[in-house]
Amino acid sequence: MHRIGSLPVHSCLLMDSREDALAVPVGSLDLTLCDSCGYLANRDFDERRTAYSDRYEDSQAFSGTFVSYATGLADHWVSRWGLADGVIVEVGAGRGDFSRMLSAAGAARVVAMDPTIDPVRFGSADPRVEPLVRRFDVAADLPACDAVVMRHVLEHVDDPVALLTQLRTALAERPEVPVLVEVPDATRILDEGAFWDVYYEHCAYLTPATVTEMFESCGFEVRDLTLAYAGQYLLVEATPTGTRREPRLSSDRLETLRASALGFRDSVGEELQAWRERLEEARRAGLRVVIWGSGSKGTAFLVAMGDLAEVVDRVVDINPHLHGRFVAGTGHRIVAPDELAAAGCDLVVVMNPVYVAEISALVESLSPGAQVVGLGADAVGSGTHRG
Repeated sequence: MHRIGSLPVHSCLLMDSREDALAVPVGSLDLTLCDSCGYLANRDFDERRTAYSDRYEDSQAFSGTFVSYATGLADHWVSRWGLADGVIVEVGAGRGDFSRMLSAAGAARVVAMDPTIDPVRFGSADPRVEPLVRRFDVAADLPACDAVVMRHVLEHVDDPVALLTQLRTALAERPEVPVLVEVPDATRILDEGAFWDVYYEHCAYLTPATVTEMFESCGFEVRDLTLAYAGQYLLVEATPTGTRREPRLSSDRLETLRASALGFRDSVGEELQAWRERLEEARRAGLRVVIWGSGSKGTAFLVAMGDLAEVVDRVVDINPHLHGRFVAGTGHRIVAPDELAAAGCDLVVVMNPVYVAEISALVESLSPGAQVVGLGADAVGSGTHRG
């Protein structure tokens, strides 16, 4: 339904030079919908091509908007599941930002499990947060705990059913332990034609129907399923109290997914054309264009623009660990927001519309008169800001 012949296999690895960024390994993407179970995935994904390491930098914790959301989520999960003074294992903890938030919300101990942890970068002064530098592969890897948290993990896993099955086995004698999960909602991606939200690291694209079916077929009972973060994320709260069974997505839900997949092909074409035309107009007008957000969305957007990516002068990111680095695949320099004050700009394209208000305020102070516009239907329609 959607194919990309060449794209970086990693978009969040730290690239120290333009040469390194341009030489990043590439793979292909063939986004395919299974007609029988509704599973949407990159058929060309090869886990051997990925190289998650301590150079993987994807923290969003330098944004006030994100911190407000994430601390609220940590507070909610700790309160909802009675985890104050409990032990939580976070699988795929990254830089440990959310683990520290869980600790601040009242957890007595948080085990932050991730193969990409860099002890120096992790830098936790919280004695209740314990980094564990490894990936969760088998049931024996799971420490004794009162809850398991996985945020933005399943979409990176080539066989999420196998991972959930292993987790269900590990919790067989602990039915009271909730599994609390956050994943991107593919429904929005399909509906918006959000080509910037499709990249190699994400091999699985989950909707409310498919993520529920996945958990339940693996023997979990889904206790709650909600949308969060302006409809971008799905929150799954499940307990290991179900019975394993064969997947059985209803024909109505399958038909809805098929219709969305077919519509995605057309809407991607329209979105690509619209943004290419916008960049071409900016080039003719001599506008100084910057992208705000150097992570996966920014990388996917720039790669999709092809030759027109050269219209973008710089990429701005609020994360100080990315300043002076380069975008994988295109080699754009990543700079701090303060550089806009010296160099100025005319058009700022925000990779995630959730941050338009926050970024607009910064741009107004740094480069008055610049236009700020976000990706996605809502951002273009109502989030545009001109200082």
